[in-house]
Amino acid sequence: MQDTHDYEMQKATAWADIRNAARTGEVLYAQAIGLEYIPVAGKKEECLKLNYNGIYGFLPITFIDNYEFKGLQNFIGKVFEFCVTTVDLDGQIFAANRIKALEQLAKRFWRRAKSGEKYTAFVRGVDRFHVYLLVDGVPTRMHRDEYSYTFYEDLREEVFIGESLEVELLEVNKPLSSVESDSEEEIETDDKTREGSISVSRKVLETDPMAYIHEYQEKATYLGTITKVHLDHGLFIRLEPRGIQVRTGFPPGTDQSLLQEGQTVNFKIQEINMQQRRVKGIVITPKQAFQKNRQTRSMNHVR
Repeated sequence: MQDTHDYEMQKATAWADIRNAARTGEVLYAQAIGLEYIPVAGKKEECLKLNYNGIYGFLPITFIDNYEFKGLQNFIGKVFEFCVTTVDLDGQIFAANRIKALEQLAKRFWRRAKSGEKYTAFVRGVDRFHVYLLVDGVPTRMHRDEYSYTFYEDLREEVFIGESLEVELLEVNKPLSSVESDSEEEIETDDKTREGSISVSRKVLETDPMAYIHEYQEKATYLGTITKVHLDHGLFIRLEPRGIQVRTGFPPGTDQSLLQEGQTVNFKIQEINMQQRRVKGIVITPKQAFQKNRQTRSMNHVR
């Protein structure tokens, strides 16, 4: 009985929140628990089914974002901000609009945003070179170079729509409407300046592996892990245990098909260039090591 009473109290509180949000435009948060097709404006539309403390709501694909999504499967299980547009007490459901919520969050963001602050960004899209993000309702595009110190040839293999990333604001250009000015002069601006823009980085929140380069020596050999095998660019290798990324060609006389991602190899450092943040070297295969040892023994024998 107590559990039933608590559940009914929770639902009553949730309904009070929803009715209040419908009246005031307050932003609420709910988890997407499913994907259904619901009639919207006379036609069935793909919608996320939301669960707000036991009350179900529907968020149509056209009201999730101004970004064009190909599908919503990746959004199931994620938490979304939303404004309530319609309340159906008889049907015990509500209709949600995320675009309105994002507009409110963006207004708050512009009032307080400063470079150097950390935010949780929502992944709305990704291609080979960029991640398309929403930071408190403000859209931005982050290049692959700002994602990680680790090189990823194709970000689509690493980042997925609907995920959240921790980022830091690098630059904040507030929109003209949010900047207070006593001047009555009309200022000519482009659309980007008028709307505002931000740049962000995930990489700055990581530890730079090159900070540990002093632990490695030129002409020495270390354990490495192959992270990428590229027919044109060669081998991408992560030096253990610090994760320093290096690139090198294929070992001469080695069957390239025998080198696989995730495989450990011996990597001999030939040069460390701190200014260019570059480490040059070669992969030493067991065959090469055997030949080198045999040559050394032969020279010692001649002596």
